[in-house]
Amino acid sequence: MRLEISHSTDVDRWIIEHHYLHSAPAGARLRLWIKDDDGSVIGAMMWGRPSARTYDYERIMELTRLYMIDDTEPYAESRALGMARKLIRKKFPKIKGLISYSSTGENHKGTVYLADGWFAVGKTRAAAWNKEKRKNIDTSKKIRWVRTA
Repeated sequence: MRLEISHSTDVDRWIIEHHYLHSAPAGARLRLWIKDDDGSVIGAMMWGRPSARTYDYERIMELTRLYMIDDTEPYAESRALGMARKLIRKKFPKIKGLISYSSTGENHKGTVYLADGWFAVGKTRAAAWNKEKRKNIDTSKKIRWVRTA
């Protein structure tokens, strides 16, 4: 498995097609393809500024989307996260912390984060969004995960 940086919005379109929310947040700072040893796409991830405006976006980066196809080797997501951390340390040396969220509404328990050494620091409040144009919004509580870069 390997990661490949993408400088196009092809990752966004792939994520929109495959991720359960069928959306991709704007403003990605880093788009990554996750490829198998044969070079076939098995996943993608997007990293951006933290969604919480009070977080220091110069020192913290948020994993805004991660999706991998179902037929991947065991622990592939956690391995990809570890590879992404190494790449972020090299490409963004000012980034010292990472944050991500797992959806309780989708019954995501954060197993991929635990396997890569992340730790939960609480839950968000359930959101009450009502945006007409966005239909696939997960308003459930999220588990907030953090890790050093």
